[in-house]
Amino acid sequence: MAPRKPVGIKPVADDMSCDHKRHHTLNGVAMRTKPPSGLLNAYPQPRRGFGPHSLGVQPHGTYLRRSLLALACTLATIFACACAIPAGAQTSIPVHFHAVVTPSPAHPGEIVTATVQLTIDPGWHVYSCIPSGATGPSASEIVSLGDWQPAGPTAEDTPIRTHDPNFDMDVAFHEHSATFRRQFIAGTEGSRGLDFHYQTCNDKICLPPTDMMFANAAIVSAGPIRPQFAKPTILAAAPAPSGGARTSLGLFLLAAIGAGLLALITPCVFPLIPITLTSFAKQAEGNRGKLVRMAVGYASGIIALYVLAGSVVSATLGATGANMLAANPWVNLLEFALFVVFALSFFETITLQLPASLSNLQSAARKQSGTAGLMLMGVAFVLASFTCTAPFVGTLLVSAAGGEKLRPLLGMFVFALAFTSPFLLCAVFPDWISRVPKGGAWLARVKATLGFVELAAATKFLSNADQVWQWKLLTQPALLGIWALISFCAFLYLIDLLRFGLIADDPRTPAPPARLAFAGLFLAVTIYCFWGMSGRPISPYVGAFLPPAGYGGVNAGDNTQLPWSPDYQASLSDARAAHKPVLIDFTGYTCTNCRLNEKNVFPRPDVQRVLADFTLVRLYTDGGKDGPSNQQFEEKTFGDVALPLYGVIDSATGAVVDKIAGVVTPGQFEDFLASAERKIAATNPGAAAGEVDIFTVSGTNPSSGQPWSPLDPSRIGQGKPTLIDFTAAWCVNCHAIEKQVFENPAVAPILKSDFVTMRVDLTNWDSPASQAIRKQYQLPEALPAVLLFDASGKEVTSARITGLLSVADFLKKIGPLRSSG
Repeated sequence: MAPRKPVGIKPVADDMSCDHKRHHTLNGVAMRTKPPSGLLNAYPQPRRGFGPHSLGVQPHGTYLRRSLLALACTLATIFACACAIPAGAQTSIPVHFHAVVTPSPAHPGEIVTATVQLTIDPGWHVYSCIPSGATGPSASEIVSLGDWQPAGPTAEDTPIRTHDPNFDMDVAFHEHSATFRRQFIAGTEGSRGLDFHYQTCNDKICLPPTDMMFANAAIVSAGPIRPQFAKPTILAAAPAPSGGARTSLGLFLLAAIGAGLLALITPCVFPLIPITLTSFAKQAEGNRGKLVRMAVGYASGIIALYVLAGSVVSATLGATGANMLAANPWVNLLEFALFVVFALSFFETITLQLPASLSNLQSAARKQSGTAGLMLMGVAFVLASFTCTAPFVGTLLVSAAGGEKLRPLLGMFVFALAFTSPFLLCAVFPDWISRVPKGGAWLARVKATLGFVELAAATKFLSNADQVWQWKLLTQPALLGIWALISFCAFLYLIDLLRFGLIADDPRTPAPPARLAFAGLFLAVTIYCFWGMSGRPISPYVGAFLPPAGYGGVNAGDNTQLPWSPDYQASLSDARAAHKPVLIDFTGYTCTNCRLNEKNVFPRPDVQRVLADFTLVRLYTDGGKDGPSNQQFEEKTFGDVALPLYGVIDSATGAVVDKIAGVVTPGQFEDFLASAERKIAATNPGAAAGEVDIFTVSGTNPSSGQPWSPLDPSRIGQGKPTLIDFTAAWCVNCHAIEKQVFENPAVAPILKSDFVTMRVDLTNWDSPASQAIRKQYQLPEALPAVLLFDASGKEVTSARITGLLSVADFLKKIGPLRSSG
């Protein structure tokens, strides 16, 4: 019998080889990261008939030699592959993907929906698409690799939210599974791919932000645009964890309740409440049932009109209908006149009475049970106070711009219910009305004091009209001066030096402590207003009610000026030439929240340093000749009409990068700007300003005083052991090892006295500089990574750190280096 040939090693498939490639394909999916080593598939496969039972008459020694030869070849292959893997490389990808694009094939110009489903290994998590700023994890996003244009942002399942002490911010992520969706406008014919950008971490290491490419994910073929794919739709997230959706709706309804209660304390609403309640109590004549019916009928009219107004505004004017009405200069002049009339009535100068027609209508309705008349009175109450409540209503209607029709109506109903709560509560508990103190001289003083408040509020409405028409008469100092004069008159009235109205003929009596306390408050307001007129800084919450800084060529309490331009197209050209992104501030002349951000956020030095990286544009949408066109531009470009709204445009492509609306904190605004810069850098490397050079990162930990130097190879091996910390802004475990280990009181003094400490920022993981340094030091494909060198400059490979560790373990690793140094 012829001897058998030696058993060889079965070749390994190309895509599972030990040769690491930058781009590879996994089940038809290309991924820009290193692949799994594939060692399990590299094991030799036994040939048919090979084994003890197939040896036949072969000598035992021949079988033993062949077995040993096969084993040696196997071990050699495994060893060769293992040596080719850098230290700390991952042997498997902890996230598994499935991508679907519908419709497929699509026609050019149609709306296609890309869905990426993730299955996440236990212990790992993938961060959400919510931006976290420059010093946080990388946000997930679906990006088209072809000529498709985004038709909306990336949507996702409801993520898990928690406060991360290492980043010192709230972060959102997914565990076990997640679904991301995004809509695009299909481009030209042919095959198109998608790119899913994501980052994953566990409790020890963080993999760098990675792009999973789905080659030929969709096909575009010739054909007309089909009606069912002609417009973007509201992307519905996959089933959220239990309680997620309810929490979102609960927060929305809670905001509606808060808006209704806040609307009650506006100047054109609050004074009418006690008058109405007293009138109801007199008409009820002690009959609680009748009082309840009157209150319910009155409240029903208010609720019905608000819900109807919400429906009409959503269907006709859009989400900005109420805000635009509130910003109308003629409406503001009417409010100014109305508030002056209110003030004069409080001063007992004039007497307000309901129109005879309304009284007759109420009398006629009362003969028919009174419900219709009461509802009409409620409608009149809404119309009289609508300008004050319009900002609250407009905020609730913003969601209508996204196509949600039910939620705005529900929000309006809850808002109106909270708005009518005083009438309903006092009807159920009528004793609350009877406990109101009787009238007298003290009530005349209270009413007159409210009159001064009404006058001050009236000047705010006059200022709104002044700004919209650009008269530039009521500047910041002028408005503060008027408020100071009104406050000082109120002070004189309360200390009995200014006398008018019902108390003019009363004998002078010592002022009680309560009245003196209010007099002191008005005096303090007077002094504060004079303080602001002199140019000294004032509270941003006061400045929010003043005109913008620089209005009329003068400021009050704000010496900070930023180069805002009113011309978007010219600024876009300038930004493109300067390689800067564009930040657009959509604001309003009458927008109090806009002023609040301008006073509280923009003047901060840290915010201004970030703003220097942008070309700044400010567009007013509620007045002036460009107001309507600016508002149309906001709605068309950003799909929103809120004020204030801040949007970032990539000047290189003209594409929308990100947006944020409403009142923001300085930290939130900085994070928003940093996130926008990172998104631009991801699509146009080097385009975003402020990119960090990894060789110039240095600094000192404020808590420990530990100095960190930039990387300098010449300093390694100069008589002291060296520690090099490779970190990144997106690496949560890098921040954890810095805070929990390096800054620990048991570690920080040792590092400061016994080690040379260097820090390298690898945030731009795929930049040429980062790739070169990772290759030079044979870094793993994950962070954190800490290298330790002895006093002679030789790396102690056994002490290399590739993940989060405890203080005790860290001290064990550096112990031998301390003694040798």
